[in-house]
Amino acid sequence: MRQISRELLVGAFDLHTHGYPEIHKDFGMALDDIEQAEYAESKGMAGYLLKSHIWPTMDRVYHVRQRGSKIKLVSSIVLNSLVGGIKPGILEAAILQGCEAAFFPTWTSANDLRNGGFSRTIRRELPSLEPYMAVGLSVTNADGRLTKDACDVLKVAKEADILLSTGHLSGKECVALSREAERIGFRKLVFTHPDSNSVAATDEEILEAARCGAFIEWTLHGMMPKSQRINPSKTVEWINRIGPSQCVLTTDVFGPSSLPEPDELQLYLGILYDLGVSVDDIKLMSNTNPLSLVS
Repeated sequence: MRQISRELLVGAFDLHTHGYPEIHKDFGMALDDIEQAEYAESKGMAGYLLKSHIWPTMDRVYHVRQRGSKIKLVSSIVLNSLVGGIKPGILEAAILQGCEAAFFPTWTSANDLRNGGFSRTIRRELPSLEPYMAVGLSVTNADGRLTKDACDVLKVAKEADILLSTGHLSGKECVALSREAERIGFRKLVFTHPDSNSVAATDEEILEAARCGAFIEWTLHGMMPKSQRINPSKTVEWINRIGPSQCVLTTDVFGPSSLPEPDELQLYLGILYDLGVSVDDIKLMSNTNPLSLVS
């Protein structure tokens, strides 16, 4: 019997992967960066984006490429307080060093801190970073309008033609960004895992962001045993509700219990297929859409 999930993995591009080390060297991962690139290539993947909550990944991607990796690897920066926060100059400097994608703040966002999201893990695993969580970061002012810095970050991403993801901002903030992105004609905005506890977006916020042209990210992480925040069938409902043309499928799985990223993605795509999502739609969300955002 042919295993359709293996075929679905061929040509896939994962917009949200974590390499090793992530958080710290004792946190654990299935593979290191070089091993992951080699394994993804052997499985026929088109490539993946390497993200770290702590440091930019331009140097890591550079050195993996220097080892002769033939798949597409995309580097990124997360605009947490640790690297300077939501500042256009920070993103511009990163782009000059080869950065190809960016995320708004994750564990230093005001929303994540309010919700007790990933910031709880940072407090437990890296307590020395507590000072960077003293003031949570936001892209909006008290009146709900986008800050100048947030607007300028969008402009920098548009001018450089790079992917920009919303990180752990609130649903309301993501809608504000989506509206501004639509206004300026920026087509590479991704609403990061809106179903997560770190974001906790409402249905209306997800739908509004999609209407504005933002891509909605659905991750395997939310379905895994230690998270269980969303049932796979609920993800399928959302895909049907929004339309696969506005969705991307990613893993975002890391930590001691994780499998190699290509295996995680293969599992995810197979689950969605079992639940009735067509091969064409899966390919659109895991291949065509992601690659259009990093090309």
